[in-house]
Amino acid sequence: MKHLLNMSLTRFKRLFFLLPVLAVLASCQKTVSHDIGGPEHNLTISFRAQVDTMPLEFGTTYHNFFDEPYTVSAFKFYVHGIHFINTETEAVFEVAKDRYDLIDFADSASASIKIGVLPGKYNRIAFTIGVDSARNVSGAQTGALDPTKGMFWTWNTGYIMAKLEGNSPVAATPNNAFEYHIGGFRTGENVVEKITLLFPYTTLVDLQPNKTSDLYITTNLSAWFHNPHDIRISENPVSMTPGPLAVQIAENYRKMFSVAEILNEP
Repeated sequence: MKHLLNMSLTRFKRLFFLLPVLAVLASCQKTVSHDIGGPEHNLTISFRAQVDTMPLEFGTTYHNFFDEPYTVSAFKFYVHGIHFINTETEAVFEVAKDRYDLIDFADSASASIKIGVLPGKYNRIAFTIGVDSARNVSGAQTGALDPTKGMFWTWNTGYIMAKLEGNSPVAATPNNAFEYHIGGFRTGENVVEKITLLFPYTTLVDLQPNKTSDLYITTNLSAWFHNPHDIRISENPVSMTPGPLAVQIAENYRKMFSVAEILNEP
């Protein structure tokens, strides 16, 4: 009897200990909002292409981490799944899940995204680079996912998530061209990357109803070539299929983003 009593007391103590832990966990659950349901905040997200500290200009010669000279003729990627986050309150606003934008730096207008945001205070933005698996196996689509955008392979291999093309004298290819068409969504070759960026100085930005803001995101192309993986144009001038090289390049370029500034309407 004494043994059974001790066991019961032990279980009670464990339960008593777990109750506050469960309460804390419950309080930390994120509140995700999808609908605005009232006046919205008008936000423009603009991606600025750079090579280190220099603005990207097609046809201009740059040097990568390994001092390999190159010029750029195409640079574009898909963005979807945009979230705004307040890490203090765990509040999250998610822009429409089915929205996809193709950022194409050959078309300056496409580098800016205009969206409505649930008014509130936020200190982070998150988004996904690429196209989710369901869309990859749905065949050719419309809008930003239209095959005429030059970012669709086939129903089997799906979409190109990000593309970088140019020329370099170190590329032993016809016309010294290098081509990085990064795609793949299946296990072991998935290059869809989720990005989370802090606002400058990790401060909360108050996005008020019926107001307008501009958020500028620096996109540093140099990241494609280095850290954590060394990608030399002389050794790997082409990546045109899903696989280990594409995964490595995606793991590099996921670090090319940073929030430069946020300008709020007075």
